[in-house]
Amino acid sequence: MKFLAACRGPCITIVVPAHHPGAQEGSRRALVHALVRTAGEQMTRGKLAGRATELLAPLEEIARESGAETGGAGFAIFRSPEYTARYYLPDTPANTPVEKMMIADHFYLTPFVAGAFAPHEFFVLGISIKHLRLFRYVNGECQELPLPPGVPGSLDAAGGFDQPDHQLENRSASGPSTGAMRGVHVGTLSDREAFPEYLHHFFGIVDRGLKPALDGKPLLLMGVHEEVAAYRRAAKHAHILTPDCLGNTDFLTATNVAVCAAGACGKHYQLLAERVLAEYQEMTDRARTLANVPAVLRAAGEGRVHRLCVRAGAEFAGPGGEDLVNAAVVETLRAGGEVFMVPQDKMPADQPLAAILRY
Repeated sequence: MKFLAACRGPCITIVVPAHHPGAQEGSRRALVHALVRTAGEQMTRGKLAGRATELLAPLEEIARESGAETGGAGFAIFRSPEYTARYYLPDTPANTPVEKMMIADHFYLTPFVAGAFAPHEFFVLGISIKHLRLFRYVNGECQELPLPPGVPGSLDAAGGFDQPDHQLENRSASGPSTGAMRGVHVGTLSDREAFPEYLHHFFGIVDRGLKPALDGKPLLLMGVHEEVAAYRRAAKHAHILTPDCLGNTDFLTATNVAVCAAGACGKHYQLLAERVLAEYQEMTDRARTLANVPAVLRAAGEGRVHRLCVRAGAEFAGPGGEDLVNAAVVETLRAGGEVFMVPQDKMPADQPLAAILRY
């Protein structure tokens, strides 16, 4: 995304929706040809007439490729004087590609920001006192992994706990399965009284044991509410994702886990965006905030925008027809700023942008 933001114009962006079963054969290939033809017509009528052949030739080649005819996932084509690429796009209820052709000084990137900056690689911990499970999530797919050495697979398998002094007087020697834990608790309290404390120490052991395997990557928690909440209280891992996936994970397949994790990715990004918007709204130094679209664009071009909130679906036509909201997004990314797409019901329609400035 940041690489595309750094590309200089003229920039041609073509977005082609997914081909769904039942659609007319060859219809998508015809759509690509039509969009390329429309781009050529716009260019020949304007100041880019002399460069139309050079810029459009790779797009015609993409339109002739078999992939454009056979259907499947939607894709976006990006073409500038120095760069040509086609990227396949996710097609989910919350993120369905919409047909688009744009020629401007910037690539049309706004619809893809949320998907690009939501977490794409992290671990998923299926929390259960009877059966802990660990998954690795990468770009929409999950793979179940064996638990690292030293991480007990269940409360029973743990066998003992590193407990407070008032519970240490009755302990017996531990077996080899207890790892670094010093002994098996015989008990001075009833199980019901002691259970929350047992659970806290068990999850603390799991958290410490997972640390080397996670290697600083984010962790998503899945499980029933009470156990997930207990794990959060015990864990010291700094990168636990904000949302949880609630429900019993004992019998979920890796595909089931991937679907839940993908939804959590989007929710995590949305919550982060809403926090940044709240920060903007609560800032006392209003000299470091901007909402006027042309003013935000100027500040972004000067490298002054630190964080930019964008109302989902917002556009603002500028001179020559370029969408100034998209231009502000690209200029912010180009200068190393952060961009957050905010749901429409969280920002007023007459305020498509909310910028926090560096200075």
